[in-house]
Amino acid sequence: MAILVIAFFLATGLYIFRSTVTRELHDIEKSYTRYVENNLFDEALYNSASKEDITLKSFDGLNLTSTLIMNENPTNKFIVLVHGVSICYVGSLKYFDIFYKNGFNVLIVNQRRHGKSEGKYSTYGFYEKYDVNMWIEYLKSRFGNDIILGLHGESMGAGTVMETIPLNDSIKFVIEDCGYSNFHELIGFQITHEYKNRLVRKILRPSLLFANFFMKTKAKFSMKKIVPIDIVASTSLPMMFVHGKEDYFVPWYMAVDLYKAKTKGYKELYLVEGAKHAEALEVNKILYEKKIMTFIEKALSLYK
Repeated sequence: MAILVIAFFLATGLYIFRSTVTRELHDIEKSYTRYVENNLFDEALYNSASKEDITLKSFDGLNLTSTLIMNENPTNKFIVLVHGVSICYVGSLKYFDIFYKNGFNVLIVNQRRHGKSEGKYSTYGFYEKYDVNMWIEYLKSRFGNDIILGLHGESMGAGTVMETIPLNDSIKFVIEDCGYSNFHELIGFQITHEYKNRLVRKILRPSLLFANFFMKTKAKFSMKKIVPIDIVASTSLPMMFVHGKEDYFVPWYMAVDLYKAKTKGYKELYLVEGAKHAEALEVNKILYEKKIMTFIEKALSLYK
């Protein structure tokens, strides 16, 4: 009997591991087509813009890729766009034209395991934060230490940019869109939300221990070490928290928790009615642009 119980938890733990750390990737062409058909970004502007593909080697030997889009009007302002799990760089395209039209150079990264970037596992910011820091240092080394640099992340990308904050004091602001306050708590929430039966939830809860076992042994990280809210609570960096109120993948209350935890420095909270996960911009792109650009203008004024 004990063997069967252990086997059950190993199986469910492995399922959680695979559905998060090795989650199936979206088809790039299909994702791009959906964005075009739904007018989520200015494709003509993207196609006409000057683009440069860049490859750098990560601290652990992975070839990671990005696309640098220099603004047609020379500027020292840069935004690094960091996508969520599964979607690759396409997930950042809907934000590209907002920043480009408002005078930013744009670096769109492919997180490890996505697009043309190498890697077997997504670690939800545990290792990815070092990748983003690498891109920041690349921009500084190429364009100078006086560049004005911000980070924008969606979902896993939001967790990643929050985790990056302590690594680099050149960051001027961070916008996190539908990120999580605590990764371990997020996975627990997803189990609770997916399975309404209280007994089933109680049975599955211990599976988190086994899922974390696989994360530690296979992907070399612990879900309990990814706690962006602790970083947010200790930083005075200007931050904006965005979340859709119909998000049941990463619950919107996590944005509220993050906002409340930040007691130092300038902060803004933007909760979007009717928006599901990663759809805050899609509900009203004009308002989204207005909100984040107002935030950025005030954030940058603090450095003058």
